Amino acid sequence: MRQFVKYSRLKQFALRALASTLNEEEISDLKDQFDAIDVDKNGSISLEEMRQALAKDLPWKLKESRVLEILQAIDCNTDGLVDFTEFVAAALHVHQLEEHDTDKWHQRSQAAFEKFDLDKDGYITPDELRMHTGLRGSIDPLLEEADIDKDGKISLPEFRKLLRTASISSQHVTSPPRRKL
Repeated sequence: MRQFVKYSRLKQFALRALASTLNEEEISDLKDQFDAIDVDKNGSISLEEMRQALAKDLPWKLKESRVLEILQAIDCNTDGLVDFTEFVAAALHVHQLEEHDTDKWHQRSQAAFEKFDLDKDGYITPDELRMHTGLRGSIDPLLEEADIDKDGKISLPEFRKLLRTASISSQHVTSPPRRKL
């Protein structure tokens, strides 16, 4: 989850779309982790619950401002809480999904791509990106990150590469190995 903060907005949106394709069995471990953090069992994680969970992780002890930064990055609907879907997106390990079952990875990444590709033409256009993300202003920085061939739109292979780099970049940080919360 700490790494999720460092991802670009587009990677965060793409991971949320990918997370929505997982079934209950695939996210059962994450559900257990979520439930352990959700102390009051109201179905969402508050800033205080996040702070308490991260305080237990002593090698990673974080300042209050950093905990708030993590919560705000994960909280896509900006309600001040992290719901389970937001939690799954932040905890997702794309490389593990891909290595575990390549066929299922292709199906899931395509399903996530199709959440953006509203007209089903095989590309995510700037207008579709704007509609899906709800962002105002220039979408160019988001588009440039994934548009490898610079044709002004994002293809499925480019989208998959974006998802992979979302995971791979987290493996190359110069800090201790990631642990489950």
